[in-house]
Amino acid sequence: MLPRNLTDVRSRSTVADHLFDETPSKRASKNRNGSAAESDEDRSSELSDDLLRRILSLLPAHEAVRTCVLSRRWREVWKSVRVLRFTAAETWGSAARFNRFVNDVLSFRDPAPLEEFEVKTYMCFPPTSSYSLILPDREEPVRYAKEWVQYALMRDVQVLRVFVNSRNRPLLRVDTALVSQHLRTLVLHSAVLGGSSMDFSSCPTLDDLELTSCLIMVREIGSQSLRRLSVNNCDFSGDICTQILTPNLLSLRLDVDGGWVPFLQSMPLLVTAYVKLVPFCTDHCRGRNNFLQCGFDTCVKCYGNHHQCVILGGLSNATNLELAAQFLFHSWHLGAAIFKREMRMCAAFRNLKTLVLDGWVVVCEIDALICFLQHTPVLEKITLRLYNELRYEVEMEESCSSLEKFVPSEHLKVVEVKCTKVVKNVHKFVGILISYGIASDLISIQETDKGLQLNLRCERMNLLLVDELLLANQKSRMNNLSDQKSGLSETLI
Repeated sequence: MLPRNLTDVRSRSTVADHLFDETPSKRASKNRNGSAAESDEDRSSELSDDLLRRILSLLPAHEAVRTCVLSRRWREVWKSVRVLRFTAAETWGSAARFNRFVNDVLSFRDPAPLEEFEVKTYMCFPPTSSYSLILPDREEPVRYAKEWVQYALMRDVQVLRVFVNSRNRPLLRVDTALVSQHLRTLVLHSAVLGGSSMDFSSCPTLDDLELTSCLIMVREIGSQSLRRLSVNNCDFSGDICTQILTPNLLSLRLDVDGGWVPFLQSMPLLVTAYVKLVPFCTDHCRGRNNFLQCGFDTCVKCYGNHHQCVILGGLSNATNLELAAQFLFHSWHLGAAIFKREMRMCAAFRNLKTLVLDGWVVVCEIDALICFLQHTPVLEKITLRLYNELRYEVEMEESCSSLEKFVPSEHLKVVEVKCTKVVKNVHKFVGILISYGIASDLISIQETDKGLQLNLRCERMNLLLVDELLLANQKSRMNNLSDQKSGLSETLI
């Protein structure tokens, strides 16, 4: 139900003047009698109503309303515009004034269907902010947000965008499922999503869902019609493992900013996927310090089944895949540990053609990467992004302990290694790739800060690197064998 001031009855002769007087900028000019001049040269009034409405749909709502003073012909046109965009809230000076304008526009508007509805609220300040101490009601910016959403749904809106202009934390809470037979695109920014808010079974035409800076506290994000899903910088609940059930999804962007990493169900039609994890997810057993599994199948924090992939299992049909772990200076990274575990146990990626691995995902352990590459039979291009600030010498040394060559995909054409600066560790990393069986003429190094490409086609340098690694590996094995013999001799004595 709309708020009371949306249903106030006003004289139709004063509606236009009332809305215009409330806009941030007053009329630029009037004639000497105080009314807008109606000139014979006003050719725009000769256009059809449909074309005028189409023109007004390109303007923000407060600009569209201001056209009511142009002439008698323009006075009623804005009321049937099918696109409403309420932006520039700060120019109103207060949340209450902006809210009053939105409510009045929706109240005076004709009951015509909506194609698009967009609103960006007045700035919300967190309780700890100094601004919140002088604001009479910090909830005022989102006071009518739910009513605005319901109004748009009742007008058969197809594209709905709600941006809560908030600092540090979302204030708009949504707990109920949306119901619409016409909604195709939904964009939510800075909202707390709980209850059944992410159950889109009553939105059979929803194609595109975008969530940004939201707190997601639901058990399931479900839609049979969804084609594109974008989750940007969102926190998930630390107590609930959210399942993503979108079997017809074509494109996925999942940027987890904290909480429990969601469980991705099968996506048979998936083409493009991007997944980024942060270091401090809650997907670890609190009884262990290495952020791996505790070894007990009953441990909820370890998903209860160590033979089931949480992320990569649902992405196995992707054609283009990018995995990233947020940059961190520390020597451990939980997001990388999750990728590492799943790379070793994931199913075959039979459709994968391009693979991009960023930061910690690359260096978490090269053995895991090689294991993953063995399940990509049609892979054509690999891009590996390294950061010189990362300390991954230990990981590479551990990976060298079990060098075993594998047969790369016969379709593999290029392996790009991108770094901020070519240093010794980069050459060492490339040498490891070659020692595993990747042809040296497929590998190229690119300095991202200079745009300089260095093709490693120098067989002599490559051979020297491989020989150095194999020699180090052989010495390590000889030392281990010597220690075993010494231990056996002591036992016999």
